[in-house]
Amino acid sequence: IIKDWLTKPLRDQHVKPKAKATFKCELFRDTPNWKWFKGDSELAPSDKVEINKDGKDVTLTVNNCQPDDVSDYTIEREAEILKPLSSVEVVEKEEANFDTEISEDDVAGEWKLRGQTCDIKSEGRKRFLTLKQVQLDQAGEVSYQALNAGDAVFVTKLQDYTATEKDEVSLDCELSKDVPVVWYYGEKELIASKTVVMRSEATRRSLVLKKVTQSDKGKYTCDCGTDKTSASLNIEARDIKVVRPVYGVELFDGETARFEVEISEDDVHGQWKLNGDVLSPSSDVDIIEEGGKHTLILYNCKVSMTGEVAYAAANAKCSANLKVKELPLNFLTPLSDVQVYEKDEARFEVELSRVPKTFRWLKGSQELQSDDKYQLVQEGGLFVLLVRSAAYDDEAKYMFEAEDKRTAAKLVIQGIRLEFSRPIKDVTVKERETAEFSVELSHDNVSVAWFKNDVRLLPSKVVHMADQGRVHTLAFKEVTIDDTSMIRVEAMDKTLTAMLTVIEGDLYFTTKLQNYTAVERDEVKLVCELSKSVADVKWSKDGTEITPSKNIAISTDGKKRILTVRKAEKANIGEYTCDCGSDKTTARLNIEERDIKVVRPLYSVEVTETETAKFETEISEEDVHGTWKLKGEALLPC
Repeated sequence: IIKDWLTKPLRDQHVKPKAKATFKCELFRDTPNWKWFKGDSELAPSDKVEINKDGKDVTLTVNNCQPDDVSDYTIEREAEILKPLSSVEVVEKEEANFDTEISEDDVAGEWKLRGQTCDIKSEGRKRFLTLKQVQLDQAGEVSYQALNAGDAVFVTKLQDYTATEKDEVSLDCELSKDVPVVWYYGEKELIASKTVVMRSEATRRSLVLKKVTQSDKGKYTCDCGTDKTSASLNIEARDIKVVRPVYGVELFDGETARFEVEISEDDVHGQWKLNGDVLSPSSDVDIIEEGGKHTLILYNCKVSMTGEVAYAAANAKCSANLKVKELPLNFLTPLSDVQVYEKDEARFEVELSRVPKTFRWLKGSQELQSDDKYQLVQEGGLFVLLVRSAAYDDEAKYMFEAEDKRTAAKLVIQGIRLEFSRPIKDVTVKERETAEFSVELSHDNVSVAWFKNDVRLLPSKVVHMADQGRVHTLAFKEVTIDDTSMIRVEAMDKTLTAMLTVIEGDLYFTTKLQNYTAVERDEVKLVCELSKSVADVKWSKDGTEITPSKNIAISTDGKKRILTVRKAEKANIGEYTCDCGSDKTTARLNIEERDIKVVRPLYSVEVTETETAKFETEISEEDVHGTWKLKGEALLPC
């Protein structure tokens, strides 16, 4: 900050964080009357700040600089009163002399006598005031003030103003510092009253004159002690007439009222009042001025606003009545029947044209209050009744009464709102294991249907279904790869699905050997089937491994394993086992004798000695060898 009493002014400093910043200046002359300021705050020596003076050289050092140290740093000079004023008593028309001495010889000052500023005479540090031909009305306090560097000044001056009689006038100015001021009209100090208001807002000063008249015309001054500003106020009389007066408005609560007036002048601002209160533009008030036409619009009028609407512009005035009537009470939305599922929340709503003076909810003849079961809600003209966790005993006729109006509706419970409390989950199992699906419903005694790839399942040897209260279970026994499928469960109108995935397990027999009874010389095939095509097996009979022979063959057909006995005989009777290592299957083979019948019996033959006797017979089987006997002795070919 550069001062004209510095021979070397201050220079801006730019430093890094935590470094030192040093401000240096040289005074015009060596004087002790100076101070350092950071912004508007006076600085004093501390760990943060070092202040040094060496003759005319003055330094300020800011240690450990931080971002909050950034500011304007100022050095100010002050003058001190070394010799105070002494009171003087003189005779009228004599000369009155006052003198004082200050610490600086080049600092200006002001003399005042009851607010009147006077010229001064200076000799170095001494200041003199001489009043000649003094009058009685000049008796009073004489003061002197040195105008130190940094004293308050008016940065915004008063402006001359021309007003119309009865106007409210505001004379505004602004200071460089927040200091007290004195207002003057001419040479007379003003005192606050009903018509004179003095306002201070920070450094702004205002003088408000209410309902000005011709007597308020003149010069007005604002004096802060170290500076002053003046302006002239001129008062004009205007003859403004009402060309078209305002007319009364009658309407219902909530509607919009519009008032219009026309005056003879285009450049005059008017004022609207409702029941004596000045109106200003807002969300509910519009004030429109179009030349001499002035309009007031009041939105959302209330019954309480009924009263006088007045308009005034200088001497032009008119008024009319605003009458806001209460809306007739009607049901904009009456109650409607409500259907909900058991345990759901039931909601009744009714909307009225206005808020009624009295109202109540009833269930049958019972008046309802807000509690754990019921909640009563009001939002303006909307009224709501909530019935929590509706049950069958809540079914009834519900009524809403408002003043002398009423509306009613019924609550109907239309069943349960079924939900799956615990969903079905995907299941992955190995072959031959048991796959189990389970689901839990929100209600008891509800049947479910299970589906496998959209085909409904029924209980069987491998499909088991169980119900225990709300929990329903489906189980597949001895699953195979082919059982991989989409499983679906249905309960009323609710559906859930899950995936059954069967992965390969240990090798096992999907089709077991079956016990078999054959007849001698029959061909016998013992067949079983594996879960996989490629697998080795061992066949055994009565614990002894079987090896292929002319009469016994072992073969494979895909997953099938086959043991063939070409011509069964009694020796083939026994237990046969097929073993794949991780599983085995066993069956018993039984061989029965063949039932051979005589188709054509023998006949007796009578011959003479040495003749040939021929006997013939026919049996039911072609591949059976018989034995001929003569007198009990077996005969052999010869």
